[in-house]
Amino acid sequence: MTTALLLAGCGTSGVSGVPALRAAIGSSLAGAKGKTVEDQNRIDRTVAPGCAVEFYTPAECDRHTKASAERRAELK
Repeated sequence: MTTALLLAGCGTSGVSGVPALRAAIGSSLAGAKGKTVEDQNRIDRTVAPGCAVEFYTPAECDRHTKASAERRAELK
């Protein structure tokens, strides 16, 4: 009984489900607006892990890769 009560108390509150988590990860870069190469690096470093663990779909990762390359070309 004690074990069941302890396990029941071990949960999370706040973020509820994948959509909220995706929103948090996708918009958590305060100040990075893609206006500089360093901004774009910060954005890419945030997206890359999500792509690596298949958090984002392959299509989303491809779209980001293409958009990042285009933005980098504009910043040169």
